[in-house]
Formats: sequence, C-alpha cells, structure tokens
Amino acid sequence: MELEWQEIGYDSKDIERIAHDGVNMYVEFLTGRGYKYPNLPYEIFQRILNKEVISKSEGKPSYGATLHKLVIKGGYKGEQYK
Repeated sequence: MELEWQEIGYDSKDIERIAHDGVNMYVEFLTGRGYKYPNLPYEIFQRILNKEVISKSEGKPSYGATLHKLVIKGGYKGEQYK
C-alpha cells in the first residue's frame, strides 16, 4: 500500500513526515527513524497536523509537542520499522 505522506520537515525540528492509512499512523523523524503507531484514530493524526499543542521551549504551536501529548502521553506505543 502506498501511503500519502504529509511532508512537515520544513516546519519541525524533529519530524520529517507523517501519514495515516485509516488505521495506523506512521511518523518518520529527521534522524531517519520511522515508527508505526497501530490503531491510532485518524482524529489524532488530524490534530497533529493542526499543531494543537504549544511547545514549552518555543512558545508556539508544534507538531512534536502535539505528537508527544496526544500519542506518547496518550499511551499509544510505536513500533520502529525504519
């Protein structure tokens, strides 16, 4: 299956691109690592793209801060694939 990636590296210090296949979310970081988050609701993916959380270090909306709060702190476990 071909994923439709959202390229966000131009606006993130950590995340290069992100995709959702309707069931799972995929995140590739600037470090080259890639993670699959199984059974992650599409709504959370959309909220990350909307940068709903303010970064504590930069004081502005952030993809990474939103990912951390909604996914990592939300209890979703990523499986490294890359």
